[in-house]
Amino acid sequence: MDVIFPELTDAELKDKLIIPSGKIRLVIDTDAKNEVDDQFAVSWALKSKDRFDVEAVYAAPFSQRCFMKLAGQNAAQNTGEDAMKGITLAADPKDGMEASYQELLKLFGLLGEETEGRVFRGSEEYLSDIGGPVESEAARDLVKRAMASDETLYVATIGAPTNVASALLMEPELVKKIVVVWLGGQPVHFGHGIEFNLMQDVQASQILFDSGVPLVMVPCMSVASMLTLTKAEIEQCLIGRSAISDYLGQIVLDAFGDDRAAMMMPLMLKHLYLAGRDDLDDAYLFGFAPGAGTAWSRIIWDISTIAFLKNPGWVTSKLEPAPVLNDDLTWGKPDGARHKIRMVNFCWRDLIFGDMIACLNK
Repeated sequence: MDVIFPELTDAELKDKLIIPSGKIRLVIDTDAKNEVDDQFAVSWALKSKDRFDVEAVYAAPFSQRCFMKLAGQNAAQNTGEDAMKGITLAADPKDGMEASYQELLKLFGLLGEETEGRVFRGSEEYLSDIGGPVESEAARDLVKRAMASDETLYVATIGAPTNVASALLMEPELVKKIVVVWLGGQPVHFGHGIEFNLMQDVQASQILFDSGVPLVMVPCMSVASMLTLTKAEIEQCLIGRSAISDYLGQIVLDAFGDDRAAMMMPLMLKHLYLAGRDDLDDAYLFGFAPGAGTAWSRIIWDISTIAFLKNPGWVTSKLEPAPVLNDDLTWGKPDGARHKIRMVNFCWRDLIFGDMIACLNK
């Protein structure tokens, strides 16, 4: 589908990618039921009323079929049930989107927030499946909401970017109206972008990089992966503090399992997120004695986007040429004319969790 997007100048992009102080307009696009991290991001944003006017939250699609396609059915199954604790399995994107929508209604209820005109169903399929925009309540609302105001609308995107890419295709002028902060992909120096949010809908991800929309990219491994929450912190700092803290803490505790780390390592290391980052074979790696125990933590990936928007000083980032995402999930080499995006490269874990926990426990 050939769409001509307006081009922002280097100066305009640079200005858009400096987040202003004071209160900002925010919408969140989230696969809220996929794991246990989206719920923290949404709740933290809603509890940060001095910083965010959370106008709407959109349910993003999700399904695990991209993992099955990339790693193979057997590789995915061999991680074992315990390794998948805390992950909702969805047969297709429509099921994942609906589960996310229902989870958002639950979160809003726990927080005493009104849902009417604020929580919207998103795409029931991926752009990559149909080759064009996917019509949805979420995409239509994003277009309407952004185009109705001269004030920048920030879009925290913490799932497959199908809803956001569809809105851009439906109304290319959105490039001038929004700033997208997306958790997705891996650092460019990995050589590949293999990551759940990105690879579910490759075409939608390519639109984020190619459209010229002002974009802040938060890679996963070695960046958002720094945001780990431990079992002890959950029990001491969340449980018993508030209704939302109880809920968020418990869904993470329920995801812990004695064999999870060992089971996830071969899948993550050899086939997916850390593909190509280790040159030692399985027979060598797993021939060593098992560890005496596991120091449990859970990565709360999605709060990275809210952290950047709440205080850009809690992360470090640089303006860089927009990466080129190839169809095979490798990173291509950008030419000299490539527009700039802001690339996050580090998260200050203690500052981020300190603020989030304080807000949740209010």
